[in-house]
Amino acid sequence: MMRLSQQSSRRYNQLVFSVISIATIFTLTDTLLFSQQWAEEMFEVRNYDFGNISRYAKAEYEFQIYNPYLEEVHIKSATTSCSCTSVYVKKSTLKTYETGSILAHFNTDRFTGMRDATITVVIDRPFYAIVQLHVKGVIRSDILFQPSEVNFGNVNVGESPEKDVIFSYNGHNNWKVTKIHSSNPAVLGELTETERKYGQVKYQLKVKIAPNAPAGYINDRIILVTNEGKKAEIPFVVQGHIRQGVTVNPTSLVFGNTESGKEATQKIVVRAEKPFTLKEISCDNKRYQFELLTPNNTTSSKNIYIVAVTFKAAESESAQNFHDTIKIITDAQATPLEINAYVKVSEPKKRENSLLDEPSSNVIPKQRLTPL
Repeated sequence: MMRLSQQSSRRYNQLVFSVISIATIFTLTDTLLFSQQWAEEMFEVRNYDFGNISRYAKAEYEFQIYNPYLEEVHIKSATTSCSCTSVYVKKSTLKTYETGSILAHFNTDRFTGMRDATITVVIDRPFYAIVQLHVKGVIRSDILFQPSEVNFGNVNVGESPEKDVIFSYNGHNNWKVTKIHSSNPAVLGELTETERKYGQVKYQLKVKIAPNAPAGYINDRIILVTNEGKKAEIPFVVQGHIRQGVTVNPTSLVFGNTESGKEATQKIVVRAEKPFTLKEISCDNKRYQFELLTPNNTTSSKNIYIVAVTFKAAESESAQNFHDTIKIITDAQATPLEINAYVKVSEPKKRENSLLDEPSSNVIPKQRLTPL
């Protein structure tokens, strides 16, 4: 009888231990999942496929990080599982609402074939967490761009520079590019076949910036579509910075409160590095008037123009707000410059009687606060 009691007690203890162990495992699992989830939610993308890329081509992707938390986030390290990929932390400390990135660089100059890598990001503040990112791609030795990328550098708005690239393939004689398209309408591409013999095919790729391209940075791709089926798309990187050849300061005009029948004037400065001609300044709202303050006339090219912009409210103007666009046309760029103008028109203030006014029969002068 005693033996049975000891055995039952032993089984009971084992059962209790098992229940506690299982509960502990579930608790630890939930804790670990939470500790990873808050960090993972900072990354909008955690997987990227480079697709088919040529040998020596530039292949980079930035995993964007955004800190939505009140606590400051610190990235301790970022490492890669494969030497086919290099990784760089562009900003290790992120305050509330700040953004950063992890740059993954595919080493196409040292590897070929199918490659993939896991990037392990370690965060040590405000809590410890690990986030894993993944990149993959096929580095092909049978295709080659010369040069491996195009970087236009600084380009003024309205300019349309172009560069030539030699694209070659070594393999089957019936291989060909069937279509070409760009991920950005500001980047244009034109492909011409120049050679086809003994399984070698060559094309001339003409890369061009569109003349109507807006100001901003370019980091896009021209896609060559081939007749290879699943391996059909081959990207080519195009970079550059389109900047305003002519600038205007300030970039917007705020006239504030203007009474009916009154006018308000502000000045703008239009300038460029090279001499240019200011052809026209206009606005659909005819309440605006423009006067060139720079010596000489507008037909004389110069680096800087100073213009007085005057808003004149009509005598009977009702109280209202105006938001208008002023257009500035020069010979330095195809698209006009535009600035915004804001005006608040108010009705005239009613004039209060002064102590100096002669009192009328129906007006009582204000009482003097100090004795004579």
